[in-house]
Amino acid sequence: MRVVVDTNVFVSGAYWTGPPHEILLAWERGAFDLVVSPDILTEYLRVLREFDRGTEDLPKWEGLLSTRAYLVQLITEFEAIPEDPDDNKFLSAAFDAQAAVIVSGDKHLLTLGSFRGIRILTPAAFLRELGGERR
Repeated sequence: MRVVVDTNVFVSGAYWTGPPHEILLAWERGAFDLVVSPDILTEYLRVLREFDRGTEDLPKWEGLLSTRAYLVQLITEFEAIPEDPDDNKFLSAAFDAQAAVIVSGDKHLLTLGSFRGIRILTPAAFLRELGGERR
């Protein structure tokens, strides 16, 4: 299953515990394919560097993103979220990669619920779907 993860969820998962971290662990285990576009990848790396705490975390995630992420070159660009146009890149990547899910905590994306057949789920809802929620 192909999945787009928004930047907030990815960075939260890289540096803190909780559902976003469990999602990244599931990706590492091969539970789903992480989809990124060049813009998403650039944003991930920029924000990861901003939060880097001088640990081994940054090189780990840079390595995984360069070797394990499914890079899609965008053909389609949507303008479905005028309130926050930066969120549209996640919709475009998911559509062009034929992803099943976008995982996000962003209210603009979550308000859509789905987009062109692509479900938009919170991290907790996605984990429940994967069967990976630990409590």
